Amino acid sequence: MPTIQKFQLPLITGFRSTNLTNAFVLNAFVTALITIFAIELRDLFRNEKSRVYGYVNNLYGGKSLSIFQILSIVFLSTFAGAILVYLFMYVLFDYGGGLLSQDGKMVF
Repeated sequence: MPTIQKFQLPLITGFRSTNLTNAFVLNAFVTALITIFAIELRDLFRNEKSRVYGYVNNLYGGKSLSIFQILSIVFLSTFAGAILVYLFMYVLFDYGGGLLSQDGKMVF
């Protein structure tokens, strides 16, 4: 019977936020990813003829989206995108513990 190897996290070892340099670099990377997502999503709503604007506008059933509707859509989408970025970083680098993280292997 073949042995199945256990899935080990993180996928990239040796670059956890256990010192200040790594913590700042990883946090800057996470912040940049979330910011890029939010800015690009907001930029999609500037053009009323874009596919994204048209799709969301059809969901609301109005002539055009109000600023409040656009902001609420961008906020909720950015929040969901941030959760995905944090999950991705957790799997990739074991991100999330900050300087409270222990050195060594993770045990589940």
